[in-house]
Amino acid sequence: MLRLLLVFGAFPFLAVAAGDPGPSPRPIPEYHEAMSGDREAQERVGRYYMEMYAKGGLKQHFEDGMGWFRKSARQGYFVAMRAIFVARLDGKPADRDVKEANEWLQRLHELGRVETGYAERLALLHASGELGVVDNPKAYFFCLLQRMTGSTPHEVGKLQARLKAELKPEQVAQAEKDAYDWWEDRNKPARPVVVASTKGDGNSGDDSKSDGPIDTSKKAQDLAAKNRQESERRIKPLGKESKYILPGADDLEKRKK
Repeated sequence: MLRLLLVFGAFPFLAVAAGDPGPSPRPIPEYHEAMSGDREAQERVGRYYMEMYAKGGLKQHFEDGMGWFRKSARQGYFVAMRAIFVARLDGKPADRDVKEANEWLQRLHELGRVETGYAERLALLHASGELGVVDNPKAYFFCLLQRMTGSTPHEVGKLQARLKAELKPEQVAQAEKDAYDWWEDRNKPARPVVVASTKGDGNSGDDSKSDGPIDTSKKAQDLAAKNRQESERRIKPLGKESKYILPGADDLEKRKK
């Protein structure tokens, strides 16, 4: 019996000698990268602490996780912003904080990161009055944004149907217009601006393309139309319209003759 005890009692020491780490704590992944300011590493360290919180329930793990999420979110990382509002809305009742969740939900809306599901949360919060007041037109607007992502949770679909029936027709129309305009403004592809380079003698040189997007706002379009009309007004009295028209095939044949 003594011999068996000695043999089995030696197993833990043999495991350590063999290099088996066992249940001992391991280094936090990417901690040094997070400390150096890497926002993605900061989000992952925050996730590590949240997993520890889920396993052990220690409040300090939750606070550490939220701290790392905030560091990452303040650097504009939308994944960390989502992690914050999920932790504040879907976690334990004691961890719920609608005010902080709303802060990052609004930031995600400004960034247009609809893939994070922020529109669904804002729709429900505006409809419930948890943000201070019930605002059904805004709730309907965010329901529409969520539907435009192609993913409509059952709860959002029910809310949208109810609000459409309860709101005035003009409120529904305005929310739909606002949602359409918002989506269009953020999803139109940018086009390069063509800038005419000038030489020292005042003549225009070759056109070069810039990497920046052109301004497609109504103000910019009105200004472009005004400039075009002004150019035509100045050119016409001089009788130089033909100077600005490229010769066609017929003109080239006439010149040959």
